[in-house]
Amino acid sequence: MGTRGYFAYRYKKKYYRQYLSHDAYPSYYGQQLANAVPRDPIAFKDWVAAKTKMLENIKPSEEEVIISDEHSDSPGYNLCADLGFTFIREDSDIEWTYVIDLDNLIFTVNAATHLKLDNMPPSEPGLEGYFENKVPIPPQHLGNAQGLWPLPGFDVQERQEAYEALDPIIVPATGWGISTWDTLTFPQRFSIEIVHFLVQNSSGEVALAYSPYIQYMIGGYCWDALCAAIPSIPFAYDNNKRGFTKSLSDGCGHRPYAMCYKIGTDRIKTFQSGGGDNYYCWIRGCLVTFCVWLGDPAYVASEVEQMVRKMEHDGHGECIGIILSSQYEMIAVAVDDGLKPTRKVRHTPVLSIRPSADMPGETSDGLLLLSQLLSPPLTGPQPSWRAPRPIQCTQSSVTQNNEWSRLPPEIIQEIVLYADTKTYSSLCRVSKSVRSVCLSQLRVGEYTILGPIPGHKLIFAARCPDDGMHTILSLGWDCIPFERGKWKAWELSPKQLAKFKKGDYVGDKLLIAELKFKDPYRGLD
Repeated sequence: MGTRGYFAYRYKKKYYRQYLSHDAYPSYYGQQLANAVPRDPIAFKDWVAAKTKMLENIKPSEEEVIISDEHSDSPGYNLCADLGFTFIREDSDIEWTYVIDLDNLIFTVNAATHLKLDNMPPSEPGLEGYFENKVPIPPQHLGNAQGLWPLPGFDVQERQEAYEALDPIIVPATGWGISTWDTLTFPQRFSIEIVHFLVQNSSGEVALAYSPYIQYMIGGYCWDALCAAIPSIPFAYDNNKRGFTKSLSDGCGHRPYAMCYKIGTDRIKTFQSGGGDNYYCWIRGCLVTFCVWLGDPAYVASEVEQMVRKMEHDGHGECIGIILSSQYEMIAVAVDDGLKPTRKVRHTPVLSIRPSADMPGETSDGLLLLSQLLSPPLTGPQPSWRAPRPIQCTQSSVTQNNEWSRLPPEIIQEIVLYADTKTYSSLCRVSKSVRSVCLSQLRVGEYTILGPIPGHKLIFAARCPDDGMHTILSLGWDCIPFERGKWKAWELSPKQLAKFKKGDYVGDKLLIAELKFKDPYRGLD
């Protein structure tokens, strides 16, 4: 068997594909295809015009076309709208793909590396050097791909008319009463730091979500970011300890299947209450859903209209919803008087939750709003158009027991500090006063997080679960690309921490040592 691959031209968002049955590696077909691109500017312009004319006049084949000669356009092309074939998959025998993209004027290798067609790299070291021998590609030869997102698979006009019938009011993030960085609680800042870390670690993967092949996997990234953005939930990690209590943030369960694994750019969501087709869930009083993309007004209109219709379907007259996309963007949707003719629908513009270097705490308005909406109920400000309401507490029969109310606050605090995670979760339901103590004591597994250690990322002062002694806790994220991830945590001594540079993600280095040497502390003692 030879090295197999695909070659295609991309023109007007369509792919004209040929199958490479052998010798598809970069040093052979890859380099010959690259050499076919003229380097002379005048010849290049004529070449592009000739190729576009050829593709406009060609009659595509309905069957797979096997390339017979790298310089010949005579065998024909198989027309393909889905770019999924350009990605290299473990379950496929395709090893290399090459696309001459005439829309973006780039030469794309394996869906990920884009070379400028009008400034192709030299033949030495050539594609073999760059892709097989890992020679760095000079940045002046690298281009960008635009417009790879597929056209909507739904009736755009129908969805737009349904959206306009809502008569929505677009309210910027400031109109939702978002808190400023300096007024955030430590649990809120902790959540924001965790979200920033996840976003930075997964941006390369979610950027490829325009491919249907990738889309079914990126809902898990949305779920991980959502859980990280929820302040004051018990945070789970996996250090191979038996009997660990699961929480929303763990990688072993609790993910709503349809929300995480059935999202797509052309899907219209169903509204059953529960079951495998439920694309919504409730978290901290907010209706939450995921989508692939919010970069096109057609998708914004469709998602907002479906969110409002879901609220109406479930009988919620006053409700706030969150639409979170795989590209780490969000829209907040609010409905007031939703079951009456006087219904008002408001939503934010598309807001990024990615780090923003020019903002305090590098925090975007989108993430500030997301953190606020997901904070414990009645602990944050109301949107500006809603009147402030008194804090209400509906207590169960358990909370009517006055025994807890007789305990001094410092005693309750000590009880919470020494509780394991399962007990901690139960204490949150005892009473309002006990719950407030629990929520102020941020938990990572059995550890109570006391605060950040300045100068380091994801390094915190913590209280040990057994003896109450203070320690240093480092967090890391263990995830194979496009697979489900899990949090890990390691204790460090001050001496061990001193061996790392300030500003490093120490958890990443500990994880690498653990995976490579089975010892995260290798070289630290």
